[in-house]
Amino acid sequence: MKVSILTENRTSKGKFLAEHGLSVFIEFNDMNILFDTGQTDVYCHNARVMGVDLSKTDCIILSHGHYDHCGGYVHFPVTEKYPVTYVREKAFERKFTKDKNGYREIGIPWKYEDYKERIILTGEKTQISENVYLCSDIPFSVPFEEPFKGLLVQNGEEKNVDKMSDEQMLVFDTEKGLVIFIGCSHPGIANCLSYAKKLFPDRKINTVFAGMHLEVVSDERFEKTVDFLKKLDIENIIPVHCTGVIKSCEMKRIFGEHCSIYGAGDSFEI
Repeated sequence: MKVSILTENRTSKGKFLAEHGLSVFIEFNDMNILFDTGQTDVYCHNARVMGVDLSKTDCIILSHGHYDHCGGYVHFPVTEKYPVTYVREKAFERKFTKDKNGYREIGIPWKYEDYKERIILTGEKTQISENVYLCSDIPFSVPFEEPFKGLLVQNGEEKNVDKMSDEQMLVFDTEKGLVIFIGCSHPGIANCLSYAKKLFPDRKINTVFAGMHLEVVSDERFEKTVDFLKKLDIENIIPVHCTGVIKSCEMKRIFGEHCSIYGAGDSFEI
């Protein structure tokens, strides 16, 4: 498996662009997957610089319904056959966050109706190829991880806490174990991985590539998250995007060679 990071919050290489968002090109066996599209066309620019041919994309996966993962979708370079897109129906609900200026909309900035002919709405566990799955409806099973109160969804006239049931993990069941990609881990990284273990009970988790949404959590929750990850004995932990720079560096200090820090323009093999 080859992984090319097209969009990430940071980059350390010349000619590459960075933005708050995530987009990853994954080559696995004979399948080419574009996982998320960032905010804008940054992923297209970086793909050209990296020599990644987006016209070879077999499918696009949108991990959840936030602008920094789906906004760039409208910029995908049109080919003779537009790749199929996998996304949860709930990703198209109106989503908000609240700051000092009031409510700010953070959902998908385009309409489902404009692209529905190329979209497949996924279920709780959807197999998209041999040994390749999308898993969502992640339950809150870990006591120290609760829904983020700052993420809201429109429900009639009210805005309620968004439990992010639309977030879907991309899971590869490989000879070395599970390789898991997660956009933001909004339900909590421990909840996500606990659910993966439940769905694949006899499989070890080899690699986790994830935005872990740890930038804003308390020190206590971060410590509990680290303890949880230690117990899983994961070979490769790759924190990106909303994990935050400080928390990512701390994870590198704790996990050492089992944790890697990457940015836009980087590629690696698993």
